[in-house]
Amino acid sequence: MLDMRAKWRDKDQLERIQFERAYIIKRLAADVVEAIAQLVGLLSIVLQIIHRVQPVGQFVLVEQMMSRALGGMSGLIIQFNSIDQDIAAMVDFQRFMRLPRNLNEGRKLLEPPQTIELRNVSFHYLKNDKLVLSDINMKIRAGQRIAIVGENGAGKSTLIKLLLGLYQPTRGQVLLDNVSLTDINKSSWHSYLGVLQQDFIKYRFATAYENVVYGDVQRSYDEQHYQRSIKQAEASAFIDKLPKKRDTILGQWFEHDDGTNGVDLSGGQWQRLALARNFYRQAPIVILDEPTSAIDALAESRIFARLFGKHGNTIIAISHRYTTIKKADVVYMMQNGKIVEQGSVDELVARRGEFYKMFASQIE
Repeated sequence: MLDMRAKWRDKDQLERIQFERAYIIKRLAADVVEAIAQLVGLLSIVLQIIHRVQPVGQFVLVEQMMSRALGGMSGLIIQFNSIDQDIAAMVDFQRFMRLPRNLNEGRKLLEPPQTIELRNVSFHYLKNDKLVLSDINMKIRAGQRIAIVGENGAGKSTLIKLLLGLYQPTRGQVLLDNVSLTDINKSSWHSYLGVLQQDFIKYRFATAYENVVYGDVQRSYDEQHYQRSIKQAEASAFIDKLPKKRDTILGQWFEHDDGTNGVDLSGGQWQRLALARNFYRQAPIVILDEPTSAIDALAESRIFARLFGKHGNTIIAISHRYTTIKKADVVYMMQNGKIVEQGSVDELVARRGEFYKMFASQIE
């Protein structure tokens, strides 16, 4: 299997190199032809001016006409070359669409798993042999509050994507109740998850109210649950200040029925709304990948205090704020794709290791 991947990768790289080389040759040839044509034209008019066949002002006219003509030709050549790029993109798209899909295959989960485990998991991207994650071992039990910390680029978000089943490990296994995630129906797994990542969706065509209830479109609307969700995310205050309150469209390019334009939100307001959508989902397993980076530290602390205060939910959170992670049961400290420390916050602080070095300023 690895040999087939390597052969496919080498073939793909060779095709791209050949395509880029051909594009550069075509573009260079077009530039040379354009320069020669312009030089010949201008030289011809200069000789005519010297022999008093044409007036001096004719030079300016000819130069402008040639610039326009050659500019049009250059644009045509660029458009012609872009056809090759479009075809190459279509080939890649067709290759992607032919990849096997197993989203609705495998064993269905009838209830949330009691354990989520990463066993000797390593991962690297298809065209890069450098390991993003290396020998990750982690076991999460139902109801635990887990925090994953580390510098940017440590592999935290990639680890989350492996847990979700969006990526497949290069080595090792992701296990749900000791069953490999590759053998489990992904749709049934995702039905138990409430996920909020850094690049969450903003439904700009929808109202503030709809941005929340889109968290679970399969459930009948519950007004009390909606109110509770926006309060937990501390979104109710700014929603009430919108021009049409919760019925305000959150996109300036869209109009209400009365012709007034929608409005846009700040980064922090969008994050609060996304959190409210996550709360509305009421998933037993909540995964948060730095969802409150644009929210002030005090508000984040209150939001996570409510979230971590819920009983029964399994929470996996990535955060760089000490006030958030100190509420976790277990903290995993990642560095260069590896788990270098794990334990409770008090234990990690007492060790004075990598965790303490990273959060020393916040702890003090």
